[in-house]
Amino acid sequence: MEAFAILLAAGKGTRMKSELPKVLHPVGGVPMIGRLVGKLEAMPITRILAVIGHRGELVKKCLGTRVAYVQQENQLGTAHAVHQTEPLLRNRSGSTLVLTGDTPLIRQSTIEMLLAAQRANTSAGVVLTAIVQDPTGYGRIIRDPLSGEVVDIIEEKDATPEQKEINEINTGIFCFDNESLFQALPGITNDNAQQEYYLTDIVKVMRQIGISGGQKKFEAMILDDPTEVMGINTPEQLEEANRAFYEHMGIFA
Repeated sequence: MEAFAILLAAGKGTRMKSELPKVLHPVGGVPMIGRLVGKLEAMPITRILAVIGHRGELVKKCLGTRVAYVQQENQLGTAHAVHQTEPLLRNRSGSTLVLTGDTPLIRQSTIEMLLAAQRANTSAGVVLTAIVQDPTGYGRIIRDPLSGEVVDIIEEKDATPEQKEINEINTGIFCFDNESLFQALPGITNDNAQQEYYLTDIVKVMRQIGISGGQKKFEAMILDDPTEVMGINTPEQLEEANRAFYEHMGIFA
């Protein structure tokens, strides 16, 4: 069975206060997206696609022919970014990983387990989640109180006070059944606080059109160590990621 990987690498990363695209800042001496691509290259991935935007030519210079490139001309959200890969992936059967290009500390074994989880149950999708003490800034995982099934992912700016109390968060990393992914993407709207097309809304859309909730469920895999997906949005967080890398080189390399 084929497997594909989509790397989201189009963001400006304005809080980094640098002209360099965020995904090119080094962690452990290697641009963070390059470190991520290296882990995917060690897996049986059919094709790796990088969605680029702001100063995308620098990302191309960094990665060369290791990946295929898709341009996101306008920054309209994560679902819009993934949708740009449709000409290359539509009608392909298999599994599709979606990863953010600024998660260099994620372990290859974690990515492999996420892929295996999606395949084992032929799930419509599996989201990688984490339990954190302070969920501020992250999307919250909404589960059915009886079955425990994931029924929605709510971005913080759209969450109610009660939902903000949830400490299971979305890491932004997914594995989808490829055909289910591209069947559901057109149903995502930008009716939210940011007026963006959120990939997280795919859970709700899949349930609405009957992709998940039946034989193909949308599931979650809880990450043991949230450090693997720590946010890197500021110079301070970049410094923290480098510190974590060097303290645990054998784990995060």
